[in-house]
Amino acid sequence: MTCRIRILVACFFAFLLPVLPVSAGAAEAPRPLLGGADAIPVPRPGARESARTAPIVPFLQAEGEYAAGKSDEALSRFLDLAYSAPDDERKGFIWWRVGELLLVRGDLDKALEAADKAVLLSRAPYLSLSAVDLKLRIYQRMKWNNEARQMAAYLLDRKFVGADPPALLALMARADAGAGKLGSALALYRRAVSAAADPQASGRLSAERESLIDGATDLSALRGAAEGEEDPEVRGHLYLAMGNAAIRKGFLGMAAHAFERSARAGGKRSREAAEHLFRAEKIIAARPRIVGLVPLSEKLSDIGYAVLTGAEVALGAFHGLKRNGATPVIRWVDTAGQPEKARKEFVAAAADRMVLGILGPVTGEEGRSVGAAFTQKSPPTLYLGQKPILEKPFLYGFGLSPAQEARVLLAHLARAGVSDLLLFHPENGYGKGFAAAAGAAAREAGVRIAKTVSYSPEVQDFTEAIQRAVGNATFQRQSRSKEKGKAMKLPLGGIIIADRWDRVFLLASQLRYYNVYLPLAGFSGWNDAELLRKAVGSVSGAVFPVDYSEVIPGSQGDRFRKEFQEVVRVPPTRFEAMGYDGALFLSEAFSLEGGSGRSLGEAMRERIPRLKNYPGVTGTFQFTPAGDLRRKVPLLQVELGTFGPLPTPGHPGPEISPGKWGCRSPPTVRSRGRCRGSSRGRGSSGWRSRGRRRSKRPACWSPRRPPGSARRSPTSSPRSSPAGRRSSPPAPAPFSSS
Repeated sequence: MTCRIRILVACFFAFLLPVLPVSAGAAEAPRPLLGGADAIPVPRPGARESARTAPIVPFLQAEGEYAAGKSDEALSRFLDLAYSAPDDERKGFIWWRVGELLLVRGDLDKALEAADKAVLLSRAPYLSLSAVDLKLRIYQRMKWNNEARQMAAYLLDRKFVGADPPALLALMARADAGAGKLGSALALYRRAVSAAADPQASGRLSAERESLIDGATDLSALRGAAEGEEDPEVRGHLYLAMGNAAIRKGFLGMAAHAFERSARAGGKRSREAAEHLFRAEKIIAARPRIVGLVPLSEKLSDIGYAVLTGAEVALGAFHGLKRNGATPVIRWVDTAGQPEKARKEFVAAAADRMVLGILGPVTGEEGRSVGAAFTQKSPPTLYLGQKPILEKPFLYGFGLSPAQEARVLLAHLARAGVSDLLLFHPENGYGKGFAAAAGAAAREAGVRIAKTVSYSPEVQDFTEAIQRAVGNATFQRQSRSKEKGKAMKLPLGGIIIADRWDRVFLLASQLRYYNVYLPLAGFSGWNDAELLRKAVGSVSGAVFPVDYSEVIPGSQGDRFRKEFQEVVRVPPTRFEAMGYDGALFLSEAFSLEGGSGRSLGEAMRERIPRLKNYPGVTGTFQFTPAGDLRRKVPLLQVELGTFGPLPTPGHPGPEISPGKWGCRSPPTVRSRGRCRGSSRGRGSSGWRSRGRRRSKRPACWSPRRPPGSARRSPTSSPRSSPAGRRSSPPAPAPFSSS
């Protein structure tokens, strides 16, 4: 009985509460009970002298107006509470209501401000996530798709109970599709279709995904999405769309390859893909063709795809609108990186009388396998790998090999009068191959490699390698010295690092840290813009050979980059450049007359020597009547924080002297010679000609005089110094005469 009386009294006071004439300050609700995850403290802005909460009566009145649909009156009451009541958990809810009402009115900027305050002041996870959901809806109204995608991803990650996962996933997919991220958009659509419980909603999402694929025209995006797609049905659709896009661009070989992949994927579009494939193969069989023998699956598929895409662009640019039944096309053949399969496909291509040349393979194992099957009647073959193979007449090493890189680099150093080199290389196949090539090229050029130091490919700290390179005594003596910037005295002329850029910047930076200021040189693995960003000035003046770089001047390279980006809409790499050069070279040789009545492969053996020189984007090629290939490789230099072409012998331009290899010197020492501008100064990082004839010996012993070196006396004769016009420092110079 007593319990019932208490319940009735409580109900009576609850009934009288909205109508009792009490002040807003006197009527307060008890503080909310916090527990578990809700008890996480959150810092509040402003002073916290008051522990009071928002008054309950105006709050309930505002809620009543909101429930009755009186949005203007409710907004006015909630704004009064928002600006007058102290900050507490109820304040976050108030700003949430303000944001909702402003969103209905269409005042989006103020609604977004209110939602931000609601997120800031809400401690309960549900209220905080509800405010995030409000921001999501505001961003959708504002057409801020990227921001809306972020809010949707956050709600899904936090498993918000009020979220609609299929709708949020579809929203994220549309945002990615609008940003050109086709693969990510399709993955999100796949998740949305799986999460949809309603069959009609699932069907709508599937139809939306199909419309996205049908509207895609970017070949790179379609191919990347198809490679990463898990659903065979969708993968077949992607390859079909890729084939249709390739047909529109005139890439018949790429289209046939895509149609074949679509037909093999199965699904409801496999029949359509098989019909397109039949028509494409019929056209290819009737025309002269280049066989692209590259890996188009497995881990090397990106390289093979890049090579043949460059080849397709080359054929389209070479023939333009004059294509007819006698115009060469490319047949895409997948080797999957398997030597036996490459050899089998090569034998089949060599037996085809309509094959005028073979572009590939790209790996050393495939190249050796193909070389074993190459005969005197085989069509000209362009091997694109770096590993050495047994080259035969008309089996050309079209890729830039370590031996070719080493020869051009060491010949440059020999012309500069540089010798006594220190060679660093990792203990792996890449490093050992380049180290062996550098040793052989040094003997040919008459340059001495004084010391070779190897290191583990996984090492991060090169202290031990540097200590072995300079000697324990010299290293310890330098370590005891506290003078930063004082060059370590070494009987060396320079350093060659036979490694890729991601290791080069570590080693170069640590050499500079230990005051080893010697000129640096390397190989094509340095050719990456990230090296400049990470190594900063540690590689200033360094020289290395490349096959392709966008900084190499020339109309051929400019035309290639323009044609490729117009069609593919992405910048080309060295692999696209190799394919472009190979296909363009074979097309130019095919356009010559001769060899009638014989197979196209045998006729090309007669036409290629008549081409003599071919200026490509990856170098200048010279073909001899015996079927041999000679190549001119350009050099790049790191200068003023960028890669720049180094003038080659015979090229009109400033004279190349030893300083042109690089002016790496202690950063705290001022130059007093004629070396105008180092990596930290004005102009180029090399020596400038003064108009007088230079001697064959180096013009100076050091690009900058090391600290402590003696100046030449004003009364001494300029001829008294072995270096000509300057006196040499007492220590061994960074540039030494051979």
